[in-house]
Amino acid sequence: MDVTALADRFDLGEETRAWLARIPAGPAGTPDHHGGAPLPARPNARAALAPFALAPVDEAELVGLWPDETWPPELRWLVDRMYARLVTDLRAGVWRRWPSLVHVGDDRARCAPILAFAAAVPLLRAEHHRLGVPPEITAATLADVGRHVAHTRQMFGCVGLETATWIALHFRAGLFELGRLQYEPATLGNQGAVTWYTPHEAAEMGPRFAHGAPVLRLHIPAEGPLDPAAIDASLEGARDFFRRHTGVDYPLATCTSWLLDPQLARALPETSNIMAFQRRFTLAGPPSPGDFDVFRFVFRMPEVLPDRAPRNTRLERAVVEHVAAGRSWHVRTGWLRLP
Repeated sequence: MDVTALADRFDLGEETRAWLARIPAGPAGTPDHHGGAPLPARPNARAALAPFALAPVDEAELVGLWPDETWPPELRWLVDRMYARLVTDLRAGVWRRWPSLVHVGDDRARCAPILAFAAAVPLLRAEHHRLGVPPEITAATLADVGRHVAHTRQMFGCVGLETATWIALHFRAGLFELGRLQYEPATLGNQGAVTWYTPHEAAEMGPRFAHGAPVLRLHIPAEGPLDPAAIDASLEGARDFFRRHTGVDYPLATCTSWLLDPQLARALPETSNIMAFQRRFTLAGPPSPGDFDVFRFVFRMPEVLPDRAPRNTRLERAVVEHVAAGRSWHVRTGWLRLP
């Protein structure tokens, strides 16, 4: 397959072309020894998409554009190639960036990552089964796909998956959704993991938290309020879950988020769920720019546009007024000890 011609024909961009070219090819020109992505025929498309818990409008569009005999061979090859990347990376334990196709005009090309993920669901389920992960946790983890497809529609007005890099982490068995929170196994000081601590901070945390020590990166799905009881339940079960299913003890969790910005204390009441969540963590390391994150997660806006943002809630008003006054929000990292 001429990758450059494919990228040019469907306006995939140079980043995608280079990314596709780096995927190892298998025998006889197949993407890998598994062959192409094992997608069912269109009558079974809804069943293949069901694990993602898609919104009805997203499910309907994806079923409508499901691969069939009318697809150009190049686009089917694109899905196969992405599936090959998932097969190769399963259990790899490395961070892999995926291209964002959200601005691609052809619906089929734009949704190729979703189709590749659908084909790889049996692979992830088998890996979770090997680890002894309960089916309900596998189901909750897979449902994050539908959440992010819905976010893509909110932000860009079309079906797609802007955050394919994030979802690919799930398909490496690199993230698990345990109740209200998600957890990503990592190590302190490892590239792509946690690099914020100073020698003083490491000493404060104790000898178990030196460079290379295991740590869980904590993530917060955009799924309702940060109910303290739900947060407690998730944190209390996390350490035991990973001991039982990965054989590694993770005594420490970290979180990097705009939700840990201390400036929020000036805008929110002390009794708010966000402030209660903040108080769980000890901050470490310097702040980084956070306006982009705040507008993305509060307003589902891909740009910082205070003039277009709603001001219906206390948090929304605080976000907009803060930026309009010439100030910036920050992303902060904090750590806590797991029960």
